[in-house]
Amino acid sequence: MRRAIQSVCMSVLFLCGGLCAAQDDRPPIIPTPQGVPDDQKKTHSGSLAELFEKINEADPILQAGLKAGLLRQAQQSLPFVVIVDNPGSYLYAISQWESMIRFPILWDDGSVESREHIARFVRAYKPDRVLKLDERNGWVLPREFEERSSQIDRALGMALSEQASDWRPVLESIREQGIVSPGIVLTDPSEQAWAGGLALAAGRFQPIAYMERPARIHAQLDPEQATQIEVQFELLARSTGSTWNTLGDEIDAITLAMNTGTQIKTGAGPRDRLALTDRLGRRDHSGNGQRWAYCGQLIGNESQSVYRAMCALFLEIDQSFIWDGYPAEQPWGMYDGTEAGKSLEEMGFEVELHDLPRNGIDHWYLRQVRPIGTADMSPGSSMLILMNTKGTAHRFDLEGGRQEETYAGDLPMMQVPGVMHIVHSFSAQRPFARGTIAGRMLERGVYAYAGSVDEPYLNGFVPTPEVARRFVAGVPFAASVRFTERDSWKITVLGDPLITAGGAGRRIEASLDIDSLIDLNDRVKDRIKENDFAGAIGDLVLLGRDEDAARLATALLKERPEDFSPDAAMIAMPALQRAGEFTAMVDCFEHLDTSGRKNGIMQDLLWLVSPYVLARAENDPSLRARVEALLRSSLRSSQKINDAERVAMQLRRTSLSSALSVLESLRADLTENQRRELDNAIARVKR
Repeated sequence: MRRAIQSVCMSVLFLCGGLCAAQDDRPPIIPTPQGVPDDQKKTHSGSLAELFEKINEADPILQAGLKAGLLRQAQQSLPFVVIVDNPGSYLYAISQWESMIRFPILWDDGSVESREHIARFVRAYKPDRVLKLDERNGWVLPREFEERSSQIDRALGMALSEQASDWRPVLESIREQGIVSPGIVLTDPSEQAWAGGLALAAGRFQPIAYMERPARIHAQLDPEQATQIEVQFELLARSTGSTWNTLGDEIDAITLAMNTGTQIKTGAGPRDRLALTDRLGRRDHSGNGQRWAYCGQLIGNESQSVYRAMCALFLEIDQSFIWDGYPAEQPWGMYDGTEAGKSLEEMGFEVELHDLPRNGIDHWYLRQVRPIGTADMSPGSSMLILMNTKGTAHRFDLEGGRQEETYAGDLPMMQVPGVMHIVHSFSAQRPFARGTIAGRMLERGVYAYAGSVDEPYLNGFVPTPEVARRFVAGVPFAASVRFTERDSWKITVLGDPLITAGGAGRRIEASLDIDSLIDLNDRVKDRIKENDFAGAIGDLVLLGRDEDAARLATALLKERPEDFSPDAAMIAMPALQRAGEFTAMVDCFEHLDTSGRKNGIMQDLLWLVSPYVLARAENDPSLRARVEALLRSSLRSSQKINDAERVAMQLRRTSLSSALSVLESLRADLTENQRRELDNAIARVKR
C-alpha cells in the first residue's frame, strides 16, 4: 500500500490550491515535509503559509474553520474504502496514510449498527472499490496505558510521514513553515473512542495527548473532574509551542475523544447541570471565563467513533433536511426553518423542507417511512439536519398530536451520514442511551450532534437561521451552534468540532499492493456461487448496492424461503426499506429469529414502515393481521405504552376487547406515573 501511494506522489504533505472560496484553475504546488522548494513557494493565490497568514486577518470565529477547510481541501483521497475489524488492522491501515494522501477506513464490529454505518458511508462516498483488510501486518494494541499510547503515537507519526515513528518533530517542521492545524485532541487510550481520536489527529494534523477518563459513560462529572480535563488540554496546547489562549490565535478547537460523562453536575438542584463541551476551552476554570477554544466530544465504541471521524474527514455537506415544528409567532419565529433553508439553497444545498403547514404529526408519520437524505448526489455528499421541536430527552411533540405520542424510535432512518443541530430541551441528556433523541440519531448515522443536556430555555439555542448562515460562511460546526461571549451553558457538541461545509479535496487514482486485501465485489460473486446468501446480501449492502441486495432478498423470499436465514433477514431489512420494498419487509421480519426480533434497529424498521403497509393492507385482511401481530410482539422498551396504544387503535376496528388486552398486559410492570399514562391511553382507545 505504501509503495502504491508513493507512486502517486512521493512524500506529499500539502496541496495548496487557494482559500476555501477561491477559484483558481492553475496547477497547485506540493510542498514536502522537508520544506517548500524555492521555485515552488508561490502560486497565483500564494503559498500555503501565506494563505494561513491571510486567514489570521479574518474574524476570530471564522479562522479555525478557514484553516481546517484549507487543509481539508488540500487532501487527496483515494477512491476506495478499507474495512477493518480489529485494533491491529486499524493501526496498520492508518499508518498507511501518506501525509495528505488518504483513504477512508471503517471498522466492522459485526453489529447491525456497524454494518449500516459502513454502508451509509459507502453510499455517500461512492468508492470505486470496497476492500476488507484481513491481516494486522505486525501491529497490535497492548493492554497497558503507556504501551497503547506509544502504539497510537507510532501510527500517527507514520500517517504524517513514512519515516516518522514520532509525530512531534513532523508537526514542528510544519509549524516552522507557518502552517498550524487549529485543533488538538485528547483521548484515553484504554477506552474505545481512541480510534476516532487517532483518525482526527492524523486527518487534521493535530497533536494528541492522553489521560485516564475521570468518569464512566453515564456518570455526571463534578466540576473538579471537568477541570482535570481542561488542565490536560491546556498542557497539551502549551506543549505545541503555538499560541492558544484566545480565540483567533493558532489553536481554537479541542476534541475530547473520550467516553466519559457529557454533562457536569454543579449543584444539588435538578437544573444544576452544564454541558461538558461548553465548559472546556475556557480560561477561567470556574467555567465562566473567556472562551479560548470550541470543544467537541467524540464518543462511541471503536466502530462508531471511527465512522464519525471518517465522515468528518472525507464527506462534504451539500444537502439538508429541515423540520421546523414551531409556530410562526415570536419568539418561535426566530428559529424559522424556511429562512434557514433559503440560506442553504443560496449556497447550492439540496434542501428538503418541512415547515408550516407540513410539520404536523400526520405529515410526520407519512415522512418517517422513507430514509432522509439522498445518495444521488455527487461523490462524498452528506447532509445537515436542522430540527426545531418541543419535548423531552426521549419524546418530541408535534402539531396535531399530544404529549407522549411521538418518540425517539419514530425518527426516520438516514440514507447518508449527517450533522445535526436540534432546538429541543433535554435531547442530549443521555446520548449513550438509544431511547433518547441524541442516542437514536447517532445510531441512525449522525456523525456530529448539537443539542441540549438539560433545559436551556429557547434563548439558550443559537437561532436556526443563524446556524445555517454561519455554517455556509465557513464557521466550523462547534462555533456555528454556540454563542461566543456567554458563560458555560447546556448545549453540547458531540463530534469533531472542526467540521465545515467546504469541499474535501480531490480524488486521485492509485492501486494497493497488499496480499491481505479482499475486494468485496469479488467476494460477493463467490458467496452467491457457494449459496452463502446471507454473506452475499451483506456484501451487497456494504458495497452500497441496495437494489441488488433487495432483489436477491425478495427472490429468496419468494422462490427459496428455506435458504433465507435469520442472518440474511437481519442484513436485508434496512436494504429493503431503502429500496422501497416495504411489504417485503414484513416477510423479512418473520424470518428473523428471537434475538433478531428483539433487535432495536429491526423493530424500528418495522414500526417506521407500518403506516404504509397497513394502509396498503386495507383490502388484505391476512396481511393486516400479520402486521398487527408483529407490532404487538415488538413493543419497544423505551416507548412501550405508545406502541401498544397504536396497536390497540388498529385492533379496536375488529375487537375492542383485544385492543384493550394489549394495553392491560403492560400494567404489572409499570411505575405509578406510567400507569396513569396507560389509563389515559385506554381511555382514548375506548372513545
